[in-house]
Amino acid sequence: MKLAADLHVHTVLSPCASRDMTPPAIVREASEKGIAVIAVCDHNTAGNVRAVMDAAASVTDGPAVIPGIEITTVEEVHVLGWFRGADEACAASDEVAAGLPPWRPLAARAGAGPAASALREPEQQLMDAKGNEIGIERLMLAAASRFTLSETVDLIHRHGGLSVAAHVDRRSFSVPGQLGFIPDDVPFDALEISAAGASRGRAADFAAHGFPLVSSSDSHFLQDMGTGFTILEVQEPTFDEIARAIGNREGRGCTIA
Repeated sequence: MKLAADLHVHTVLSPCASRDMTPPAIVREASEKGIAVIAVCDHNTAGNVRAVMDAAASVTDGPAVIPGIEITTVEEVHVLGWFRGADEACAASDEVAAGLPPWRPLAARAGAGPAASALREPEQQLMDAKGNEIGIERLMLAAASRFTLSETVDLIHRHGGLSVAAHVDRRSFSVPGQLGFIPDDVPFDALEISAAGASRGRAADFAAHGFPLVSSSDSHFLQDMGTGFTILEVQEPTFDEIARAIGNREGRGCTIA
């Protein structure tokens, strides 16, 4: 079967995401847009993964949810990790969290003037499946982790995940944008092209690197979900089948929509 997959979606836990990105709203939006598979990839945390999985499981024909995380490396490169289950995603998330600084209110940060307190603070909300706030993450999720690019890919692989270089066509927070090149010795499982890049034909610029290519929305707002997606040729919407599709194994495959 061919399934539409948006494998880079943020929730309200990401400091730059809309307050509308609650677990039930994400599930509803995916269902309405015919997105069969989503991956929850908040910045430096998997804290809302289980909530979105539970929200999807509570409705008829909800999307399959792949547990994930978007890690910021020491070099400020963004790397996606997709995992078989929530336990694996949260174990990787715990390692990342151990090296993050504590969150401080904007007005209390060094050099912040009176105008700073008027800016919207990132709320970093932990939620349940119904969209109720159950806590606030007090670590600075927008900060870089303690892991280098190579260490980040190793971390994801140690927890049985797939490692994907995020939005490689962008100038900011991408492997080529931060390093100036894509290292041959870092074993990514795939490269992600942004939705805008895919629409401009940028995938062809990266095909020569020899990695599988995917595209996702990187949605921080509900209306952006599904603006970029990958078509998976799989037997069922599971992590193992996605791994086969990304690797073009056993008759599975993937193409950028």
